[in-house]
Amino acid sequence: MLPYVMSEVAALIRVFHAVVVLVLMVTFAPMALRGEEPRMVALHGFDAAEVRQQGFTLPRATKVHIYAKGAGLRRFVRASGDNPFFAHGWILNAITREVVWQMDGSNTKRDWEYRVADTYLDLPAGSYEAYFANHGFGQSLLFAQWTRNIDRRALHTERTERPRGFLAAFGADDASLMRHWQEQVGNYGMEIYLAGGQPADASTYEAPLRWKNIVVALPAVTDKGQWTQAFHVRKPVTLHIYAEGEGSGRRMHDYGWITEARTRARVWEMSMDRAQYAGGARKNRRQVETIQLPAGNYEATFVTDDSHSPADWNAAPPCDPGAYGLTLSVPADADLAAVSLTKPLAWSVLAELVRLADSQDRSVAFTLSSTQSVRVYAIGEGDGDDMADEGWIEDASGKRVWTMERSRTLHAGGSSKNRLADEVISLPKGSYTLRFRTDDSHAYGQWNSDGPWDPEHYGITVSVAK
Repeated sequence: MLPYVMSEVAALIRVFHAVVVLVLMVTFAPMALRGEEPRMVALHGFDAAEVRQQGFTLPRATKVHIYAKGAGLRRFVRASGDNPFFAHGWILNAITREVVWQMDGSNTKRDWEYRVADTYLDLPAGSYEAYFANHGFGQSLLFAQWTRNIDRRALHTERTERPRGFLAAFGADDASLMRHWQEQVGNYGMEIYLAGGQPADASTYEAPLRWKNIVVALPAVTDKGQWTQAFHVRKPVTLHIYAEGEGSGRRMHDYGWITEARTRARVWEMSMDRAQYAGGARKNRRQVETIQLPAGNYEATFVTDDSHSPADWNAAPPCDPGAYGLTLSVPADADLAAVSLTKPLAWSVLAELVRLADSQDRSVAFTLSSTQSVRVYAIGEGDGDDMADEGWIEDASGKRVWTMERSRTLHAGGSSKNRLADEVISLPKGSYTLRFRTDDSHAYGQWNSDGPWDPEHYGITVSVAK
């Protein structure tokens, strides 16, 4: 009897061993397979970086093997091609800047708390850029969902927070979400292998790829930033514009424009009606255009508000995050020498009333010894058809010779009621009074909504070109 029992136990052990081996083979077969394929891209380490990227060039059409592990909120309906992920990867064509592959609900499978892509992709010869991003973290419980931004700049402080409040009981408060993120972030990342190829079949480079004939580059790398570059055009040229920013509703929050330096006329501006979806969060916008510029002096400017930039994406970044900002290039090689960088046109202040708070009524006199072209730069509050905070210029008789009118202003950043006038006018010889008046709300240091991008000049300034 005992020999029979022992033989049965031995048989069971052999069966169990076979099952274990089978499970291990199924589990690690993809890993073993990837081990036989040369790896050309490895993007990891998202506890310290929000976005990582790697460029690679294929000299001939090649099949590549993509293995990526990201994460996203659970969906109670079948996952679609939309991208709900807070950790995901994608591949750009480095020349066209268009997405050729991206992790989404249709090409990944759920693996516990993760979404995994394990796929083969045929790529034509060319240069590509692989990206992986993790901007935040989220969890789901039944029909409730919680998300939070992960700001690497504040990790030291946030890691010391303790769970508290009602949501802590469900592990959904900010501190608990941070702890869960720390447990998982080490597993996020993407690797790309040459399927059946040799390491010599591909080369790598630092992304993003700089395309040729760039004449002005204004990378927007921080929140609350302002970048300006003056340039001179010696003869009429065709200019290629590539701009990436943030916008929602009817207005842009991070955006750029080009100004004719002496007249202050905007010859190009990024706007919601012309900008297109740039991938990632819906507020990411991209505007790609070609314009004709006559000979003259110009200034390119880009500004950012207080959130969502390469310093910290508070939602999924655009698919071309390295080009966030404004880039100007010249398509024709023959025109490259016609564009040169210069210093901004210098303006000498004649009179100014700036940094004005609520309920101010200020004035200052100035005199022109001859007929002069002057620049009027004013920022104030305008709602509807009227200006709530207004500036104007009076001559010696008290007559208004220039008035800040809502219909002639531009958006000054922040709230839509922040308005900017930037004009060049001609004034005859004589004495003048510069005036500015604010109402009882929304002025310098006392904003009741988002302030303008140039708060230090809230008010009015008159100057002349040196």
